[in-house]
Order: sequence, then structure tokens, then C-alpha cells
Amino acid sequence: MLSNMTGRVRRRLIAGALIAPALVLTACSSGEEAAGPKQFDFLREQATTPEGTGPLDLVRWNLPWGEPSSLDWVYAYADSDNTTLANMCEGLMRQNEDMTLSPALAEEVSHPDDLTTIFTIRQGVTFWDGSPLTAEDVAFSLNRHMDEAVGSYWATPFYDRVSSIEATGAHEVTVRFTEPDALFERILATAAGIIGSKAYVEQAGDAYGTASGGIMCTGPFAFESWKSGSNIVMQANPDYWDPELVPMIERLELNFVTDESTISNSLISGDIDGAYMPPLSATEKLVESGEDKFVLGLGTDWMAIRPTHKDGPMHQLETRQALSLILDREAVAQAVFRGTAVPASTPIAPGAWGYAKDAWQAAAEELPAPEFDVEQAKELVQSAGLEGSELSIAIPADSEAEGKVAEILTAGGDQIGLNIQIETVPTTSFTELYFDAKARENYDAFIVWEYGAGVADPIVSMSEFTPLSAYNYGEYDDPIVTQSVADGLSTLDPDARAEILIEGQARMVEDLPLIPIVNMENRLFQGERITGATASRASLYYPWATKIGAAE
Repeated sequence: MLSNMTGRVRRRLIAGALIAPALVLTACSSGEEAAGPKQFDFLREQATTPEGTGPLDLVRWNLPWGEPSSLDWVYAYADSDNTTLANMCEGLMRQNEDMTLSPALAEEVSHPDDLTTIFTIRQGVTFWDGSPLTAEDVAFSLNRHMDEAVGSYWATPFYDRVSSIEATGAHEVTVRFTEPDALFERILATAAGIIGSKAYVEQAGDAYGTASGGIMCTGPFAFESWKSGSNIVMQANPDYWDPELVPMIERLELNFVTDESTISNSLISGDIDGAYMPPLSATEKLVESGEDKFVLGLGTDWMAIRPTHKDGPMHQLETRQALSLILDREAVAQAVFRGTAVPASTPIAPGAWGYAKDAWQAAAEELPAPEFDVEQAKELVQSAGLEGSELSIAIPADSEAEGKVAEILTAGGDQIGLNIQIETVPTTSFTELYFDAKARENYDAFIVWEYGAGVADPIVSMSEFTPLSAYNYGEYDDPIVTQSVADGLSTLDPDARAEILIEGQARMVEDLPLIPIVNMENRLFQGERITGATASRASLYYPWATKIGAAE
């Protein structure tokens, strides 16, 4: 960020600190002017919610991001895909509700040297069809990410350092690396580590992970049906291996409603029992319906403007600096996010500090604050000869937050001499922007809501701004950031690793390969009849519905 701001109002962000112990709301949801802010006290930075007290036949949950594009683990990178798979499929490792890491299908993990990891496979585990989990299933499942013909979304950068994955015994799988990989075990707790039935995948072929082909895993819920455009239904697995995670509900129905008003009305009426990230416009009504039912969980999420590879003004630093300066982040956090977010100068949210937390906190306090200064933005545009430049920025059509931020950008652009055109894209099509370069080619940038793969490691978000990642949409290549990520991946000592990555984070804040807006906690709402859902962002991969049951 620019430093010549003497005499101007600065808004300081201390990352990890909450803006207030209360939820500040705008008291309007349909364009009405707010009569004044309203505050609610509610639970924040939670990992769990109170477990259910009794069984239920059916729970209806909503996926506000829409229908999953695939339930094949190699293509499961979006929220809907992972939130669905989390209750049915699992890997060698598990990211727990508090974002810590522990073995799952691996009974033991050993490291003979820095380039070798041996996983001892848990015995007695079966797939839903009754077939036993074998080392061959594990090796097959992980090796699919390394098969170029498969085209896994997780291959780069998460498998780049893997040289081989082999079944080296009846209950043993050995992974060998070309370089030390400090991230790999945590990534095995995501969809990148899901283990499926080799026989079932090979039999299903291209239909695997689709509505017609289904899936075959070992998790606490088993796939029952997928009605395209409507819902996915799963049923409790009576033979699940982990007694601590045996479901209390018999059937779980996941719906694909994306219209925010419909979601809000359904949650309030009880037609839908719960949802993650419920519409911001409904925050006031949801909190009023029961303050203990609306929870903010530990999160890794961030909203930002991300440039694409398209040639144009976004690849000029002054443009990115000007856009950053016209964003009143405090207003966005309070008015748009109803106090459930904090202004951000970095995509690294406190929920991602999975190690060396004191070092990350100290680094956050040293970062320059996100600043709001329209006059300086105008000066930048003029001095760089950018007046009249056109920018096309894509946003999802059904999301209030991105829409409000887009309004701020267009109004600010008019004041500083930039012609910002907002392109609204249907939610289901907008997801394609994350994975398809052709879908992005007409846009200079898009407003993203990302979560750093939902794991407690800053390196995941940072890697997306290096050539090491397939998700480096703007083709950013800064030697400091790239080397920081590369060295961080190789450094197994957590304190030394944090020091390396903190240097790269500082460079990102300075050079703006993305324009951070806010960091968010994980919003969760559960209706009157249920409790027990996982509160944290671990819900992407942890079986978040297993502890749901009847509320008292």
C-alpha cells in the first residue's frame, strides 16, 4: 500500500481481532434505509455447537452455492462439492472441528526421512457395499491426482512434490517426495486425500461422481440419490468404523437453493433446517429468531478482487492501488456483512494460522492498514494516464455481498476516472470462472469469495499467486512471493516456515496481486429443531452432520 498518507484518516486492522463483541446490522434487507444500527451478541470464533440430544429421521440442509458440479473427489474443489462429500467420504487424515489434524483412515503415520511418509491403513474399515478398504484402494485414489489424463483440480501444486505413491504392504502405503513437503499431510484431510473404491470407480467410468453414477466411500453417511436441480440425499451408514462419529440422523437432504430471499424465508419458516453462510440480508431476522442458533465459526475465508490473465489496466499496479483506495472496507464489513467480517489487507485470515500463531499475529499487526482515500486514487489514475480506462468485473448474480461491493466500485470508479462495468453471472456459471480460463477471458477481474482450500495453513492462499498453482488467474509472478511459497513448502519446522511465508505475505500486501476486501468467519444457522453442526470452516471436509440431532 502507499505510504504518503500523513494527515489523512487511517483505518487500522489488527488481524485476528474482532471489530466488536456484537453483530452490527443495517436493519434493512430490501433497499430500505436503515433506521439505525442494531446490535446482537452471539457466539463467535466457534469450532462446534452443542451436540444433538436425540435422533431425527430427516434433516434438510441447504447448499447456498448451488448444485455440486461433481462428487468425484479429483474435481471437488468448490464449496458445494466439498460440503456434500464431507459427510460421505474421508481420507487418511482428518482436519478436526478446531482445525487441528489427526489420522483418519490412516491408523499411524511415520516419517523414516524427510522424503518418505508411510501410512498404516486402518483395518476393519469397509466401503458402503461391504467390500474392505485396502492399501490398493488408497494408492489408486491418491494416484488419480497424478494422472494427467484425469486432470485433477488438486494436482497442482498439492501433488507437485510427490514422486510415487505405492501400496508397500497389505495395510501400508508409502509416499515418496522429490523435496520435503510440509503441506501434504494436511492436504490429505481435504478432497485431495479422499479414498474411494477402486473397483467401483473403474466400473462407473466417466459416470463416477455424477447423478447417474454415484460414488462409493467409507464415510458415516452413504450416497442414496441425486436429483439434478433439486437435492442430494444420503443415509446413515450403519457399519461406520468410528463410534465417535456415528450419525444421529437417519437421512440428510442437501438442497440447491441459491435465491437469497427463498433461502431466508425457508430457514425462518423451518422448511430448511440449516445452512452455512446464510444470506447476509437475513442476518437480523435469523439472529432474532434465536441468538444461540446463529453462530460465527473459525474461518479461513476472504473476499477480494482478483485480476484475470486478460491484458489490460488490471495488470498495472496503479490500477490495483486505485481500486484498493476507493474501497471503504470498514463500511463493507459493517453495512454489507452486518459486522460478521473485518477489513482485510491480506487474504490470510486468522483461522488459517495453524502453526506459529504468535508470529502470524505479530506480522498482522505490522502490516499497513487498508486505506480509504478517493482523492489519492484519483491522483494515481491521472498520473498513470489511466483516465477513461474500462474494466470489466464479474460477480455472481445471486449474492448480495458481491453486488453491494460492485456498487461501491462503480461509484468510486466514476469519481476517479475509471469506467468500471459490472457483469453479473449466474451462480452456477460463475463457479466456472475458478476453473476455466476461457470462461474468464472476457473479464479483467472477478470478485471472489475464497477460503484457502479451507485448511489451517496460509501457504494455500499464497500459492494461488505464484506459477506453482493452477489457480494463478492473473498469471502473477513475483520472485519474492514465489520463492517464499516454494521455500515454505520445503520447510518442515513450523516457526522457520512461518517466518519465510510472512515475508511473502508482506510482498503481496505491497504489490496487490489481489485486492483484499474483508476476512470472514464461518456463518452458521441451525433452526429450532436441530443442533450439533460443526461451526468452523472444517465443515468443508469434516463430517459436519454426524453430531446433528434434536435440540432440547
